[in-house]
Amino acid sequence: MKARIILEQKHNATGTTIFLASMEEEHLRHLIKLAQDPDLINLMGWNPFFELDETEEFIEAISCYALPYSQKSQPIVLGMYLEPEESPIGYAVLKGLNMDLLTAEVGLAVLDRKYRTRGYGRLGLKRIVKYAFEELHIKTIGAAILLFNRGSINMCKKTGFVEREIMRNSWTMPDGDLADMMWMELTEALLKN
Repeated sequence: MKARIILEQKHNATGTTIFLASMEEEHLRHLIKLAQDPDLINLMGWNPFFELDETEEFIEAISCYALPYSQKSQPIVLGMYLEPEESPIGYAVLKGLNMDLLTAEVGLAVLDRKYRTRGYGRLGLKRIVKYAFEELHIKTIGAAILLFNRGSINMCKKTGFVEREIMRNSWTMPDGDLADMMWMELTEALLKN
């Protein structure tokens, strides 16, 4: 059995702490329940209506990558927790890892409606970025965000990501329409500035 990953990120000004940790099946099923929110279709660009036992399909959906340097790889999926032994409020994922170029994409969502827009997503993003740079030695982290998801774009900007390109008609929505995505990147050099 693999050792459980537990990463901690504290917001010094407020004392708020978020934990990212590997998950067991029951926590994935909990996230699937939270993902049943219809508002997530437009924020995430995928159909969140999975059956509770479709944990592999859920992981596949949150692990889709969009950037040109990304490649098929085993994603690193971590639950986002307020306390490590409680149920997760969301997830963070490193996907499309390209260990030849030392690049990855990040995905993150606070699925529990009552914890959205409270800064937990940004703490989780900061922590998974730190893990990617320090533990995996990734040099560039990309984020592909639906252009109309301004909250996620602003969160990435506040974390240090810069806009690279608008990828027109690059993401197929659940209804079959094509949507534009913002390609953003963060490098170690940008993070240190």
